[in-house]
Amino acid sequence: MNSRLGEEQGTIGANGKRVWLYPKEVTGFFTRHRTHLAWVLMLIYLGVPWVRWHGDPIFLIDFPAQKLSLLGNNFWAKDIPLFLPLFFSFLLFVFLVTARYGRVWCGWACPQTVFLQFAFDPVEKFFEGKASKRKERDQNPWTKEWIWRKTLKHACFAVIAWWIGNTALGYFWGTDKLTFAMLHPSMENWPGLVMVLIFSGFFYANFAFFREQACIMVCPYARLQSVIPDENTSLISYDVGRGEKRGKGAGGSRVGFGDCTDCKQCVLVCPTGIDIRQGQQLECIGCARCVDACDITMEAWKKPKGLVRYASLREFQGKKPKGGPWRMLLYGALSMIMATVSITLLIRRPIVSVDAVRSGSAPYTRVGGDSILNTFILHLRNNGSPQRILKLEWSKGASGNSSWEGRTFAIPGGQSLDLPLEIRTATPDFKRGRLETEMVLVGNSTHVPFAIELAGPWGK
Repeated sequence: MNSRLGEEQGTIGANGKRVWLYPKEVTGFFTRHRTHLAWVLMLIYLGVPWVRWHGDPIFLIDFPAQKLSLLGNNFWAKDIPLFLPLFFSFLLFVFLVTARYGRVWCGWACPQTVFLQFAFDPVEKFFEGKASKRKERDQNPWTKEWIWRKTLKHACFAVIAWWIGNTALGYFWGTDKLTFAMLHPSMENWPGLVMVLIFSGFFYANFAFFREQACIMVCPYARLQSVIPDENTSLISYDVGRGEKRGKGAGGSRVGFGDCTDCKQCVLVCPTGIDIRQGQQLECIGCARCVDACDITMEAWKKPKGLVRYASLREFQGKKPKGGPWRMLLYGALSMIMATVSITLLIRRPIVSVDAVRSGSAPYTRVGGDSILNTFILHLRNNGSPQRILKLEWSKGASGNSSWEGRTFAIPGGQSLDLPLEIRTATPDFKRGRLETEMVLVGNSTHVPFAIELAGPWGK
């Protein structure tokens, strides 16, 4: 095991091999609030795919259909530009939160942290005991007790990973297909079985073995954290001026020592094995476990809490924030503007989207001596949940003969339809080889006008 825990990379030994961490249990103000939040988040993460809105999932990313279902609305690949401002708004909001509180997402809301610390760790503690006991067992030779405890623990891990994997698959496959795959023989839907096994296996390997390495080695947010925060950012930090010199003192005398007793509780509870007293490190996920552990020690020694706390560099230096909250205001204002633009575009999007694509090898065809025929394929997409019965009409001031005069057609909710359309117009109507006209989709409280450009001969 790593004898210099907190003084070097906590999960890499002197020989370069993986060192397993055994974070000590901790209670306190932040841990209690993180626990309450974690249960809410797990309910959201695991419950969203199963919630329905008018019979459809409230959130579904359907890759084969290239469609996103959200709160009864359907969005297609063509609608991606509508979400771009919202995406940039989210990025700016991330910058805002990171600039103010650092890597708080990782420690408080990230699914990796939430499931690892509040779903898998309690199971591990239940079967194998506290961190010190687990560490002792793993360092000693295998015993029957060690084997049955490990077996039961990993069996429960597999069940939890199976549930998370199925739920994660439900975000992309739909819970109706997922339920069918779970209730019917596997050979009737072996592709679904393969996907479930892949998702479940990934989550089992991640939470049972990879664990904190995802935060240390994979997560890009740690690198982002080192770029955005500044001296005004509130990060979990150690108060060097108050804590040094460390130690308990000889015979209980603390003359010449700071408030830090060098108990290393802040290190022992850290899920990534760092020593917060050595300053900010990329491995810190901002979970505040070290804050609670240090506060317990300070309370036992009858010292003020907050030796390790959320604070900015300028606060530790006894200075006021510099330059005002202009960066926060800029991030917030830009984020709100982008979100407003995106929401406005989404609200103004028609309930049925129409794209007219010209078909045939020639731009137009002469019919008789005085008519021109244009052929199109109308790509129609029902963006809502209910089925719509529609018909094509000419807009006010437009005229012509279409192949769908007086006929109706249906588009199921969330589905698309390719509709062949022929339009016949009089030859004299064309000026300079083109004619701008407009049609409208009507029916089921639907009124969607769309423009069509007809091609024809070059007239006077």
